[in-house]
Amino acid sequence: MRHKQFLLLILILTAGLLALPISAAETGAPAPGYITVTNPPVADFFSSTRFGPAPLTVSFADTSRGLSPMEYFWDFGDGATSERQNPTHTYTADGDYTVRLTVTNIYGSDTRVEPAFIRIGNPPVAGFSASPVEGTVPLTISFSDASLNRPGAWQWEFGDGATSGEQAPVHTYTEPGTYTVRLRVSNAFGSDTLSRTNLISAGNVAPVEPVADSGEPERSEGIIGLIQEAKGPAVTNLPASGYIPAQFMALAAVITSIAVLIIQLIVTNISFIWQLLIKFLKFFAELFGEHAVEKLSDKEIAARKLAVRKMEQRYFGLSATEVLVIEGAVIIVALAFMLADRAELTLEMVLIYIAVGAVSVVLHDFAHRYFATKHGQDADTRFWGLGTVIMFITAWLFGNAFGASYRNLVNRTDDEDPRTIGIEMIAGPVVSIILTFVFLAMVMLGGVFAIAGGIGFTINLITAVYSLMPIETMDGLAIWRWNKTLYLALFIPLFAFYCAVFMLI
Repeated sequence: MRHKQFLLLILILTAGLLALPISAAETGAPAPGYITVTNPPVADFFSSTRFGPAPLTVSFADTSRGLSPMEYFWDFGDGATSERQNPTHTYTADGDYTVRLTVTNIYGSDTRVEPAFIRIGNPPVAGFSASPVEGTVPLTISFSDASLNRPGAWQWEFGDGATSGEQAPVHTYTEPGTYTVRLRVSNAFGSDTLSRTNLISAGNVAPVEPVADSGEPERSEGIIGLIQEAKGPAVTNLPASGYIPAQFMALAAVITSIAVLIIQLIVTNISFIWQLLIKFLKFFAELFGEHAVEKLSDKEIAARKLAVRKMEQRYFGLSATEVLVIEGAVIIVALAFMLADRAELTLEMVLIYIAVGAVSVVLHDFAHRYFATKHGQDADTRFWGLGTVIMFITAWLFGNAFGASYRNLVNRTDDEDPRTIGIEMIAGPVVSIILTFVFLAMVMLGGVFAIAGGIGFTINLITAVYSLMPIETMDGLAIWRWNKTLYLALFIPLFAFYCAVFMLI
């Protein structure tokens, strides 16, 4: 009986609850006669990604709890904001960004702040230095981190079993030996490791204190010291440095230049050699066939001779075209030797190289033309493309611009006296030799004169040696054919001096 009464009571209460009106909490607004109990909203969110390189586009999603409708205010940490519920934002610069979301409804507001929630950057690149790196035990070394891209963690291995997680640790070596130091750095984007083999040298005997480096190479006394100052410090890190010792760079420039010229001569004359071979075979074929072989015609012989251009001479015995060629040659010489010296590209240095190059080129050319004109010959100054290429190649590879950018062509006859040709050809190299020592003496004056003297010394020494090479198209071959004793007396000491300057001093 009691059970039936209890079930009846439950049915009555249930029917009463179903008959109640919907509360204000369910409708979103209070109704008369009811008390609504609720809480302010709770801000919350997540993002599609948190780490990456710039530019990085991030999608944010609201997961806040609270009664709708709600208002949203996002602060992305880089000055940008949004009032959308689920915004998308692009970060364009490296850095750590704090993101804030504020949500508001009729019952209040709430803000969630996430410091360094978005991190924009790249994997670190490990780097470090140590000081000192040698000494006697106990040897205390200070290590400095020089890694890039904002690493967040460091792991040092000092080579003796000890480690450290500090950014700039200090470590003491207690046993003699050489030690390899290893640093591993990492951040949210990745990691990198750098090992420096045998970086630390700890010994029992105190090392000899090094003499303070003045920044200038030690200079000898007398003429050797003067040549050292004129030549300047040797250029390092040349393209050929990995294959050729520094003291042989100048000799390599000579060999390269001569090799290119010989190849050019072979290529230029290969058609002539082939024609000569054909005529040789034809000669024997007709000889056995009892036919007469005719000589080369005068017209064909003349066709193989160099025809010097006849141009109106307007400026100091030069045509307008020749003036342009010489001006171009001066600029090319200046640029080639600036490349060889790896000189600083300042206006002052460019003007000095051009001025010295002008004196060197013009006087060398004038000497040739003076004696050619005196002997009644027509001379023609022409740009020489192959020589220009040789200059820049040897300057770039070996730090020695061994070449020439122009040539003097003289109209010759077959019966011309070798002595006349020899005098015309020896004039240019002799002028360059004289200028070599004139510029060397200028070094003693100091200042801008010393700079110009050093440049002129190098330009004229190389020009003299190059022009005296005993091969076709060079002055040296004509001098050799005229007077072998004079040629050897001039060339051998000059070439020995060249080798001593660039290989020994």
